[in-house]
Amino acid sequence: MTLGRTPKQADLLCASERFCEGRVSPESIYGVLHRECFTLFPDEMFADLFTDVGRRSVPPMIVAVVMVLQRIEGCS
Repeated sequence: MTLGRTPKQADLLCASERFCEGRVSPESIYGVLHRECFTLFPDEMFADLFTDVGRRSVPPMIVAVVMVLQRIEGCS
């Protein structure tokens, strides 16, 4: 699979952000991941794990955030 690129559109998750505002502490792991995910898990960091040919994958930033949340919540 080729490297899927993380969407950079600011308004992509706007509805979710407005819904969660005030319900999720900015200092919680959820707030930190929301705010810092593009810095913590840039696509370029994972580029060598993907081939140049093939179907696009799920963006690595999304996979990394899901893995962090799975670990914190004790899910597999």
